[in-house]
Amino acid sequence: MSYHILHLLSPQLQVRIELDQLKIKDRDSGEERSVPLADVAVIVAAAPDTRVTTAALRRMAELNVLLLVCNQKFEPACVTLPYYRPTNTDLLRRQVKWTQKWKTAQWRKVIAAKVANQAALLQHPKRVQRLLLQIANHCADPPPTAPPADLSRITETQRDAHRSWTPDACESRAARHYWKHYFAALNTGEQRRIPRTREGVNGLLDYGYAILRTAVLRSLAAHGFIAALGIAHVPKAGSFALADDLMEPLRPWIDRQLIQYLQTTDEPDIKEWMPQAVQILTQEVLMGGSRIRLLNAIDIYVRSFASTATEKKSPPLNIPLLDQPATNHEPVTQSGL
Repeated sequence: MSYHILHLLSPQLQVRIELDQLKIKDRDSGEERSVPLADVAVIVAAAPDTRVTTAALRRMAELNVLLLVCNQKFEPACVTLPYYRPTNTDLLRRQVKWTQKWKTAQWRKVIAAKVANQAALLQHPKRVQRLLLQIANHCADPPPTAPPADLSRITETQRDAHRSWTPDACESRAARHYWKHYFAALNTGEQRRIPRTREGVNGLLDYGYAILRTAVLRSLAAHGFIAALGIAHVPKAGSFALADDLMEPLRPWIDRQLIQYLQTTDEPDIKEWMPQAVQILTQEVLMGGSRIRLLNAIDIYVRSFASTATEKKSPPLNIPLLDQPATNHEPVTQSGL
């Protein structure tokens, strides 16, 4: 699959298509640049006055290039997807008939990998990392009984949740420890994760997660999934529940990228953060003994989920796992256009 990420930041840009070359023209200076559309994976339009022709949009859809459009505050506002076209009718039939038992089993694998990746990122304090790894292991392979704990100061409902080793309970338990120490390490004054606040560190995280979600959506479309039908997230009008499900283990890559970005600046700025967040898709991860870009690893991950959904003997999910240190593969990003 293609791997370039095109970031349109400059004002007064006009985007058109000519012989499968994306022509990007600055309407002020008249300067025009050309990019082979077949090499592009995702386009992020972050300038409010960017113009894209319908012919370019049509060809993007045909080549499975996703366009992420941001609003005037540089927050993701919408994403374009190709009109649904099944590539595997067996996959389509199975997806609409997924049983709750099968979905829970897959969700357990996803959350176990998410918590393991959180543990890989949060290396200090060691006791918290060990606790997260324990939660990940118990999520993947639940113990017959929960480990002993002092439950005297919480409600009966909370005690039941604490005793439970369902994927949701494991995710919630890990989050309480992870976010407390993650925000303490950032030292920005914010203390907890609040999605969709659009401000501060939480706003920067939301933007980065939107990039990951877009990459997952791209692979789901390429493999013929109905993105609205998930395994855990509740489908809503206009939602992509399956993308929200499968992106969960990938979030720590953005968390780590944000730590690295904040180490380089005293005043975080969304315009500076945007290309940094997109760059995460070019970082190399270890999969199957080889190092590949995260964008390609996501496609392998989605492909393994497709195999799991169609084969009688369910193979393991090939979920990217966070390792240290991160590396970038250059040049792969066209940014600042």
